[in-house]
Amino acid sequence: MTTEQPRFDEEDAVGLPIFPNSAETYDSEDDIIEAARNVAENVLRPNAEAVDTADGPRIENFRALAEAGLLGLAVPRKFGGLDVSGVTQRKVTEILASACGATTFIQAQHHGPCRMIAACQSELLKTTLLPRLATGELMCAISFAHLRRLGDPVLTATRVDGGYLLNGTTPWVTGWGIMNQVVFGATLPDDRFVYVWVPANQDDFPELFNHLQPYQGDWGTLESSKPLRLAVMNSTSTVELTCRNLFVPDDYVLSFSDRETMQRNDRNGVLGAAAMPIGCAAGSVALLCDIGNKRNILAVKRSAELFAQELDELRSTVYDFKPGITGTQQDAINLRARLIQFAVRAAHAAVAASSGAAIYANNPAQRLLREAMFYTVQAQTREVMDSLLTLLETSSKTDD
Repeated sequence: MTTEQPRFDEEDAVGLPIFPNSAETYDSEDDIIEAARNVAENVLRPNAEAVDTADGPRIENFRALAEAGLLGLAVPRKFGGLDVSGVTQRKVTEILASACGATTFIQAQHHGPCRMIAACQSELLKTTLLPRLATGELMCAISFAHLRRLGDPVLTATRVDGGYLLNGTTPWVTGWGIMNQVVFGATLPDDRFVYVWVPANQDDFPELFNHLQPYQGDWGTLESSKPLRLAVMNSTSTVELTCRNLFVPDDYVLSFSDRETMQRNDRNGVLGAAAMPIGCAAGSVALLCDIGNKRNILAVKRSAELFAQELDELRSTVYDFKPGITGTQQDAINLRARLIQFAVRAAHAAVAASSGAAIYANNPAQRLLREAMFYTVQAQTREVMDSLLTLLETSSKTDD
């Protein structure tokens, strides 16, 4: 791995430095994983409790991620990104999540839009955005979890000359403020989905809008709520975004899909969301081991050893899982449920071992337990919910 100092003389509007191309600074994906470990241990973990109680994201965390090139994990190398394998991205996410859930969740939102923009048809959009997304000069939010909801859509898209009009309010947009653009998923009149790129302010992207005209002379509006008050990860600047006749030109339509495809992708990628709960569990196990060493209590040491063994087994099972080879689709869903339950158990054990100190707001054990609660519902599908509830019901009967 070569060393090259970033340039701090140029910064974007939210203060993230513009770093040189990171794609050439690593010899292997193992080096990228090691870089993630360095950021986690030296920057994220020491500040995790401060981040947890802050009003917004800690910019220094994202500067460190940008310096290491880790905001370009999903960006193709020709645009300055690292374009890592899925396995490496999951390992990086696990490492970061073991240190700071809020920071990890924000940066995780950024990678999906990067991949979607890289796969779109607009060369102008790709060449304008991707190099800046790779370096962390820009970050992009995403909003389409609402598409999984049954009932009336919360965000609709109507076809008009030259593009689409968006109307509605999306309930969960994370990182708004540090991110100045978003990829929306909206429902069409025929119940299909359209995915579009939208900036917070068109004036920030003159090269993308100076040649375009709005629909009937009106671009419409995009409005943000104040950050939502959350029980966990409150510093993620998660907001609601409201679109009122917001015109999105055809140039910035990324793709189309439908409910069946989304559900199939959710089933096929059910273990894709495993990295963050694994990381949370790893953070809890590390804390449990540290408490055992410091307090020299036999029960804590025994628990730490047993939880560490179970974590290793679960991690190996997840990373080695191959649908149709090592297990069925239902096996993958059940494994995700087991992992969620384990993350909660491990964090609960860390709380118990911390004794009364766990009640303090700046104690990592209670933060990890709340983060485990978050991962219980994050990227939740009906199948995962059903499997987890069944597992919890079975555990309850066994305890009786």
